Amino acid sequence: MNIKNVAVAALVFIIIFIVYFCATIYFYPNLLTEARFQDLFAGITAFFSGLAFLGVVVAILLQKEELGLQRKELELTRMELTRSAEAQEKSQRALFKQAESLRLTAKLNGFSSLLQLYIARRDVGIAKYGHGGVEKQWDDKASQVAAEIESIIDQK
Repeated sequence: MNIKNVAVAALVFIIIFIVYFCATIYFYPNLLTEARFQDLFAGITAFFSGLAFLGVVVAILLQKEELGLQRKELELTRMELTRSAEAQEKSQRALFKQAESLRLTAKLNGFSSLLQLYIARRDVGIAKYGHGGVEKQWDDKASQVAAEIESIIDQK
């Protein structure tokens, strides 16, 4: 409720109270002079009691509406959390694939370094001893590493 509505409601209550007071004095002029002056306000008391009851009913209805909005908000929050969890799962799968690719890359880099080492040693052996059979040992090791690299690549 805004201030304008409250001011209008207060003005309406004051007008009702004045109209009731004037009407009661007009129809029952003896009430002011008799000892039953308090009876003058019996009707307005009943009116305000009913108004208070109406206020309770309105408060209950407002609470019901607010609870409905809260339920809707909780539902939207659950949906958002579900979407967030799904996104995290996708991210986890992507990170796992990335880690697997990095592991495979590290393995291939290691085998590549070994292959280069074996080829370099073969070349050094040929340069040092000639083609006397030393390169066969390094060629075999290089062939094994090359076969391992090919098997890793074929698996992917």
